[in-house]
Amino acid sequence: MRSTMGSMPLSVGMMLRRGAATGPHARLVGLTPTGRCVQTWPGLARRARQVAAALPTLGVRPGDRVATFAWNGLRHLELCYGVPIAGAVLQPLNVRLFPDQIAWIAAHAEDRVVFVDASLTPRLAEIRPRLTGVERYVVLPDGTEPHPGFADAIGYEELIDGVPDDEPAEVDEWAAACLCYTGGTTGRPKGVAYSHRSLTLHAMSGLFVDSFAIRERDVLLPLTPLFHATAWGMPYSAALAGASLVLAGQDTSPRTVVRLIREERVTVAAGVPTFWLAVDQLAPTADDLATLRRILCGGSAIPLELIQRYHRRGVGMQQGWGMTEMSPSGNLTIVRGHLEGRPEPERLALHATQGVVTAGVELRVVAPTGAVLPHDGVSAGEIEARGPWVTASYHRPDDDANDTRFRDGWLRTGDIGTIDPDGYLRLLDRAKDVIKSGGEWISSIDLENHLMDHEAVAQAMVIAVPHPRWGERPAALVVACAEVEAKTLQAHLRSRVANWWVPDVVEFVADLPTTATGKFDKKRARELWRDRLASLIPSGGQS
Repeated sequence: MRSTMGSMPLSVGMMLRRGAATGPHARLVGLTPTGRCVQTWPGLARRARQVAAALPTLGVRPGDRVATFAWNGLRHLELCYGVPIAGAVLQPLNVRLFPDQIAWIAAHAEDRVVFVDASLTPRLAEIRPRLTGVERYVVLPDGTEPHPGFADAIGYEELIDGVPDDEPAEVDEWAAACLCYTGGTTGRPKGVAYSHRSLTLHAMSGLFVDSFAIRERDVLLPLTPLFHATAWGMPYSAALAGASLVLAGQDTSPRTVVRLIREERVTVAAGVPTFWLAVDQLAPTADDLATLRRILCGGSAIPLELIQRYHRRGVGMQQGWGMTEMSPSGNLTIVRGHLEGRPEPERLALHATQGVVTAGVELRVVAPTGAVLPHDGVSAGEIEARGPWVTASYHRPDDDANDTRFRDGWLRTGDIGTIDPDGYLRLLDRAKDVIKSGGEWISSIDLENHLMDHEAVAQAMVIAVPHPRWGERPAALVVACAEVEAKTLQAHLRSRVANWWVPDVVEFVADLPTTATGKFDKKRARELWRDRLASLIPSGGQS
């Protein structure tokens, strides 16, 4: 017998109405190349409804994909709500990808309309001839002149001017609301469709006290782009909480963001570790970060020393873990109640793990044989996940991913790790990045964290290189911020890890390659340096 409980579907429209009703005093701030715009949740809701009403004039039907090519801004936020409440599917294109990747994704998603920031029209003009499936372009004004190649485009304000802001008909909560693509670091990017229901449940989880713990009084600054898993869902959580939101636009340089934190009185910020390392190197003052309570950090592991440095500034740093396929949140670091009495260094060290699973998501550790392993903190295997906002398949995969990436309803994440009896996840490596030397695993993540704990190291990456005796050996790529020798860093590691884990070679480089979402790009690093590093390693290697 089906229950009749629940007279309102879980939808983007419901979240928008919630924001308008509970957040009339919240500030929505958007930065553009020429200034600062301020809006309220009721004002944003009106404009989002106008967007929804205007989309049919562009030929958009329910289920059609509507792409955005834009930075984090208020008009982009209006589209994040307006497109789904019209029954269409938002498809945010990653503006940092290579032209070939952008064109492939637009074709694969079958985007029919593209909304583009005026300042990004020169970049899109290079790609436009290849976007043969796109029928209409709409330019979002940001104070700059659009490229002449978009003279035929419609202006965004012109599109919605005079359009009534009537409440649209409610949509099926199981219908797709957003289509996001993975980074594509191994093969083609994969499309992940977020339903209205999954987006809403994920956004609700951001309000859980043992998760992002977003509150009405918070001022949120997501530095993760809206085209990266909807900025970790934070703009939707902000609406549910009625919280204030700051969208930084295209200038997310450390100095600009520190100024934003100070001027907008940001309380919670989110971004990848490489960014917070750069902010740390600016040595911000106490006044700069006076209002900042927490940093939500994900994408790659956080060095413990960085967590400690922010703690000394009065800012808590919480590490999250997830992926696009998980909408993207799965875990976040907290200190469980029975561990509160531990010494401060031990409590801080918990934030260097990948945290505990958010209510609603389940994790398991699986051996190569398929056997489920115990959560004992020792047994290592692939981490698999399932939950109401974890995808069960990809959108039109052009390979066998739907067969190989899912097992019995569980997503195979490709991350190798352990889960201890207290529920803390510790990642050892990505399956594709794991270093196996003499038949034993070496965690590149642990080595990188220990290297970045050294005061002379700004960034570090450890990759596997081929070795005639041991199969593979670790080699380190280091960006130094002070004078230091390789042997000093090797000695630093020997004080923390087994001798045979220590990289046989440390190469100093000017910078490290990153992906379009700011993560370290080990695939590119191996292409650039693996052969050279292998040639520098003695044939005997570490034993």
